[in-house]
Amino acid sequence: MSNTFNPKEHLITIKSKQGPSDYLPVKWRLVWFRQECPNGTIETEMVRLDVDKETEEEAFVWNSEKRRSEKVVKTARGLAIFHAVVTDGKGGSATATKMETAASFPDYLEKAETSAIGRALAALGYGTQFTADELDESNRIVDSPIERAPAPAPAPAPAPANGNTSNGTMTAQQINEESAASTITEQQIASIRKLCQYLSKPEPENVNALSFLAAKRLIQKFTVEYKEMRQQQQQNSKVS
Repeated sequence: MSNTFNPKEHLITIKSKQGPSDYLPVKWRLVWFRQECPNGTIETEMVRLDVDKETEEEAFVWNSEKRRSEKVVKTARGLAIFHAVVTDGKGGSATATKMETAASFPDYLEKAETSAIGRALAALGYGTQFTADELDESNRIVDSPIERAPAPAPAPAPAPANGNTSNGTMTAQQINEESAASTITEQQIASIRKLCQYLSKPEPENVNALSFLAAKRLIQKFTVEYKEMRQQQQQNSKVS
């Protein structure tokens, strides 16, 4: 009996502006991806977090007295943007970014991260392309992919002693070294300061002197701590 993953066995039907359509949830995209790409990687980074941002979202709520759905505008504070990078371990890669708001989802932080992963997986072919045009999905599901990188061309000839390749392109090592040497961005500084504020942490000394990669790792660490804090707060609120 074959253990090959069949995505059609895990489709659900969702409502959209175009009518009912098939959809493959992100959890099953991940199962599919892991089965076919055991050496693949998934990385996420929080690009922005603003728990004080006032957000709005139109929604339909059932009015039991009038026995019909009515459009309302929900408001809540909170906005998050996540960036995801997925590589299949075979030379292919894809990136995606997703924003979610508290008005749309109470767990907007987790939703933004999951949706960014789902979009990147869709860009690599692990989505609903085989049933419908995923670009047409709406209603805040996991919509269109942002960017897909094709498999790289054959490796160039070895670089000469001065470190430059003969055709002027950079080697992978050079790219990594350049990324490590690049300085922190204004967006990273803002994210670190926001996270420190939410976590009641002192701002790191000389934060402006951090490299891009060091800032990225710090944001990832603080994001994990922030999500753990949110989960603890939610558990406490349920108990009380």
